[in-house]
Amino acid sequence: MSVFEQLKNLFMDDLQALRQLKKHGWFVWPMERVVKQEHLGRCCYLAEELLSEDELQQMKAQLALSNLQWHSLKTKVSGDRHAKS
Repeated sequence: MSVFEQLKNLFMDDLQALRQLKKHGWFVWPMERVVKQEHLGRCCYLAEELLSEDELQQMKAQLALSNLQWHSLKTKVSGDRHAKS
């Protein structure tokens, strides 16, 4: 399996899990949501390091994530000095 496919599957699983957490609202521990969001943010950085620009744009399109949503995920990484720039 290619790096692209592995990352895409990881994003799809995590995004689905995050949707489920949001769907359950107050029944979910807030920390679960924070951890999942941080993981997605780290995956964004990893994808940017490992994929070409074309592959990255293709992945965002397949995941239906806008550049704004992508950036928002990256800002969820706690203590991240890059997200504020």
